[in-house]
Amino acid sequence: MPAEMDWDNTVGNADDVRRVFDSVPTVLVGFEGPDHRYVAVNEAYRNMFPRVTAVGKPLLEVAPELEGQQIHEMLDRVYRTGEPQSASEWRLHLDIDGSGTIQERFFDFLATPRRRPDGSIEGVQFIIDDVTARVRERIAAEARAQEMTDRYRHVRDSATVMQQALLAPSVPVLPGADIAAEYLVAAEDTAAGGDWFDAIALGDQLVLIVGDVVGHGVEAAAVMSQLRTALRMQLLDRRDIAQALDAVDRFREQVPGSKSSTLCVGALTLSTGAFRYCTAGHPPPLVVSTDATPRYLEPTSAGPLGSGTGFPVRSETLDVGDAVLLYSDGLIERPGRPLAASTAEFADLAANILGGGGLPLDEASRPIDRLCSQTLELLLRTTGYSDDVTLLAAQRRTPPAPLRMTVDANLEAARAVRARLRDWLSGIGADSEDTSDVVHAISEFVENAAQHAYPIETAGGIVVQAALDGHGNLRAWVTDHGQWKEQGDSARSGGRGLAVAEALVSEIRVTRGSDGTTAALTHRLTRPARIVTDPRVSPVADKHGIDYEFRTMVDDDGRIVVVGDVDSLTASKLGQQISLHSRGGTKPVVVDLSSVTHLGSAGVSTLADAHHQARRNTADCVLIAPPGSPAHHVLSLVRLPIAAGESVLD
Repeated sequence: MPAEMDWDNTVGNADDVRRVFDSVPTVLVGFEGPDHRYVAVNEAYRNMFPRVTAVGKPLLEVAPELEGQQIHEMLDRVYRTGEPQSASEWRLHLDIDGSGTIQERFFDFLATPRRRPDGSIEGVQFIIDDVTARVRERIAAEARAQEMTDRYRHVRDSATVMQQALLAPSVPVLPGADIAAEYLVAAEDTAAGGDWFDAIALGDQLVLIVGDVVGHGVEAAAVMSQLRTALRMQLLDRRDIAQALDAVDRFREQVPGSKSSTLCVGALTLSTGAFRYCTAGHPPPLVVSTDATPRYLEPTSAGPLGSGTGFPVRSETLDVGDAVLLYSDGLIERPGRPLAASTAEFADLAANILGGGGLPLDEASRPIDRLCSQTLELLLRTTGYSDDVTLLAAQRRTPPAPLRMTVDANLEAARAVRARLRDWLSGIGADSEDTSDVVHAISEFVENAAQHAYPIETAGGIVVQAALDGHGNLRAWVTDHGQWKEQGDSARSGGRGLAVAEALVSEIRVTRGSDGTTAALTHRLTRPARIVTDPRVSPVADKHGIDYEFRTMVDDDGRIVVVGDVDSLTASKLGQQISLHSRGGTKPVVVDLSSVTHLGSAGVSTLADAHHQARRNTADCVLIAPPGSPAHHVLSLVRLPIAAGESVLD
C-alpha cells in the first residue's frame, strides 16, 4: 500500500487550504460521482450563482434548465474517460439568481478529472469564467460593421467567396412545411468545400437535396455548381428522383472532378406526408417524430455518382409535426468521436431540441430554425469540426388558413389591416423583410381604396384577402365596390405609393370595373439560409413585441426620433414636428427613422417636402435610416438622401 500522505506538510493545514480555495477569484466547483453532485464551491461561485445551497445536490437538481445544453454531457465525458475538456464562449440559458427567470450568458469552461489514491476517478473539477460582456461587445462590433470578423475575413479566399455565391441563398416558405437550412464553413480548412443544399417547391411536393463533392477549392465549387444546376433543372422538369439522378449521372461524365460525389435527395408530398428518398453514397435522413423520437431512415443502397449502382428509392410517411433532416458527413464525422457515437449524439440532440429542450430563450424562434441552429451550436461546440457542415430540415405542418378580413373604408382602415396582416404573415413563416414589403404594399392599396373609392366613410367597404400557394407565392387582393375619383394631394401620394409598392413586391395588378376596383399582388416568400463561419453565432430571430405605435421625441443631441408606423394618419404630426424643430425649414434638422416600422406614401411626401424646403433655405434636413430598416428600403426607392447612422434607441 502506498504510504499515507502527510497532507498538512504537503498541501497545507485543512483550514488554510479551505480559506485559500474559497478566496480564489476564479469560479471553482468540485463535483463527485456519476450524477455530478456538488461537494465544493468557492465564494466566487456563490457570488455568481446566489442560489439555494448547492453542496450535496446533483447538478441537474440545482440547475434543471441545463439539461440538453451539453454541460452535463461534458462532465460525463470527463468522468468516464478521464480526459480534460475545455470550452470557449458557450452560450447557456440558465437561472442565475434562483429567481426563476432564465437569462442568456456566455462562459469559458475547463473540466478536469479528480482521482482517488488508487487512480480511479471520483469526480470532476470545474473552472468557470463568465465572458458574457466580452462576447456581447464582440457581437455588437460585428453587427455594426456588418461583416465577418477579421479572423475569417483574412482567410476567405476567392474559392470560398465563389462557393458561397453559388449556394442556395434561401429556402421557400410553404403552406405544408416549415423549412430551414444552415451551412457552416470549416474554420480549419479555409479552401471552399463541395457541400451544397437545395429546397425546391413544386406545388404539393417539396424536394430537399444535400450533396457533397470530393475535394476543396475553386474546382470543387465549380463542380458543385454544375451538379446543383443539373439536378435542379431535372426536378423542375418534373422528373422523379431516380430519373433525375440518372440524368445527372450521365451529365457527370462531362464534368471533371464530379465522380464519387454523394447526394441525398428526398421528395415530400405535403398533403399526404409521403416521403420518397435516395441516398446516393450519402448518410441517410434523420426523422424526428412529433413525440421527439429520432430514427434514421434505411439507406437505399445507391452509390455515389459514377459508381454504376443505379439509384433505387425508398418510401416513408411523415406525420404532421414530424421533421426530416438531411445533412453532410461533416456533421457526424467530428474530431475525436467514433462515427457510431457521433451519429447517436446527433439524433438524441436533435430530438431533444425539437421536443422543447436546448436553449429555452430561443423559443420565440420557429421550431425548425431552433432545430437547425441549436443542433449545430450545441453539437459542434463540444468537439469542433474539420469539414464544412450542411444541415437542411423540413417539418410538416397543417397549412394555415387564408386571410380574409372586411374593414370600413375610412382613415383607420390601413392601420387595422396592418395589424392583422402582420400576425398572419408571422404565422405562415414570412421573414421580417418580406413582411415589411407585403405590409407596405397592402397598406397602400387599402389607403388608396379608402381615399378614392367612396365619397364618404363606408361600412365594410374594403375586403382584404391573402393566401400562400404550394410554390411559395403569396397572393393578396384588396377589393372595393366604389367608383374611384382622384383627389389632389392624396392622388399624388397615392401614385407615389403604388410605384413604391410595385418596386417592393414581385408583381402588382390593378383591375377597375363598374362594380369596383381590385388591387392584387403576387410575392414569392423565402427565408434566408444561414451561411456562417462560427456555430457559436446564434441566429438573429425575427423581432417580437415591436412597437408599431407612432410617436416622436427629441433626444439629447437634438435629433427628432420617430418610432412606429408613419401613415396617412400620422404623417401630418411628423411634418409639424419637423417644421417646429427646423423653424419652417430654416434651421438644420436631423430625423432618425431607425425605429420606423412602416413608412407609407404620406410619410414619404412629408419627408420629401421637408427635404426640399430645407434645400430652398440652404439648410440641412438629414434623414437617418440604417440599411435593412423599413425606412431605408422605401427612401432608397424614392431616392431621398439617407444617412445610415446608428439608432439612438439601441
